[in-house]
Amino acid sequence: MAISMRKEAEPADAPYLSDRRAWGVVVVFMLIYLVSYIDRQTLTVVVDPVKASLGLNDTQIGLLQGFIFTTVMVFAAIPMAYFIDRYNRINILVACIVIWSCATIYSGFATNFVELTIGRIGVAIAEAVVPIAAMSVIGDLFPRNKVGGAASVFMNGSYFGNGLALLIGGSLLTMMIPYNGAVVPLMARFEAWRGLFIAVGSLSLVLAIGVRLFLREPKRREIAVAKDNPESFISFVRSQSRFIIIYCLFCGFLVVNGYSLYAWSATLLIRVHEMTPQNVGLIIGPMFLITSVPGTVVAAWLAGRCHPSKALQHLLKVMISLTALLVPMVIGMCLAPTGAALGFTALTLLAYAACHAGMLVPIQLVTPNRMRARIAAITTALYVIPAGLGPVAIGYLTDQVFRDPMALGKSMAIVMGGSATLAVLSGLAAWRIAVGLEQDQAAGSTRTAMA
Repeated sequence: MAISMRKEAEPADAPYLSDRRAWGVVVVFMLIYLVSYIDRQTLTVVVDPVKASLGLNDTQIGLLQGFIFTTVMVFAAIPMAYFIDRYNRINILVACIVIWSCATIYSGFATNFVELTIGRIGVAIAEAVVPIAAMSVIGDLFPRNKVGGAASVFMNGSYFGNGLALLIGGSLLTMMIPYNGAVVPLMARFEAWRGLFIAVGSLSLVLAIGVRLFLREPKRREIAVAKDNPESFISFVRSQSRFIIIYCLFCGFLVVNGYSLYAWSATLLIRVHEMTPQNVGLIIGPMFLITSVPGTVVAAWLAGRCHPSKALQHLLKVMISLTALLVPMVIGMCLAPTGAALGFTALTLLAYAACHAGMLVPIQLVTPNRMRARIAAITTALYVIPAGLGPVAIGYLTDQVFRDPMALGKSMAIVMGGSATLAVLSGLAAWRIAVGLEQDQAAGSTRTAMA
């Protein structure tokens, strides 16, 4: 597959694609993100069969699902972003879909921890390109005040993928279980969990073919620097360092809530509210699907209600307001009785989906086109890796401070409520900087027009 560099570019005021074509591209990117999350989350559906087949323990499974996967993905995004900023983004994306599809299929043939780790690393490296490629393209398809709405729709893919991985994965696994032990080519003995990996990996290969046939690279716009070289990149980072650092603090405190929610909400319902794992799965899986759409729709609608010259500060106000709503919601989810806790869990998922939907946009709005992917990768690394300490802090408080497993809800309330409060405070600081940035930009545009 040839990956050609795109030298042609359009000025910032060039006409955009029609709404129909632009939104069609966004929907395709959402589908790609959805499938990537299904591949990523397949292991969560087959933890016990994989442990039994390969002789693994919970620590090894935790490394495969969490630390190894997240760390590899974050660091892989940085060099991948270099190519996204310079070469044909669609061709790179198709190549990565093929790679993670093959890595997922390879995981179905793993015979030990090392081989399964290699498969997971392959998935992580390839999937790292999806959000940075998508946001780079979306920034070329829409005016500034509509980028947030488009990003919100794209981000739906992660929530749909999480929910469908549980629902579809469980159904496929049940269908394959009767064939356990059958002799099949390339396998000494068929196991349902292996068939599930092969099935979802094959689905991704079909997606790669469709994307290659129907999606085209759009022309880049708004190249704000004369030369794209290391010096100009470093100079830009220095000039925007104050906004980047404070905005990453906001994102980090916000993502603590997301990581903690995904890591501990099911355990809270099982341990404290005495629900069965099966019932928790039937409730939480559909919650992801049901809450993600209205959450991102609300975010898209609110983010688009502004003048393009104030898109950055307006989007930050929306995200800060939604984060403020998270504070009482997460506390209620952690401390309320069972019925109310389930209601607060749904509201928390809804509010977090709305906040998370626009998280990548502010950095895109302040970054020149040829630097967007690299800046997105670096800023993501700045807040994602530290945010992973949230679930660890909850476990530490439960074990070492309260010394009571039933105090899990209290630990979650402290960490999640506290981090949401800190997110609001750091978000307000980032908003004040954003106001100044857009005022300076408006003044510069006025001087240019007068000249």
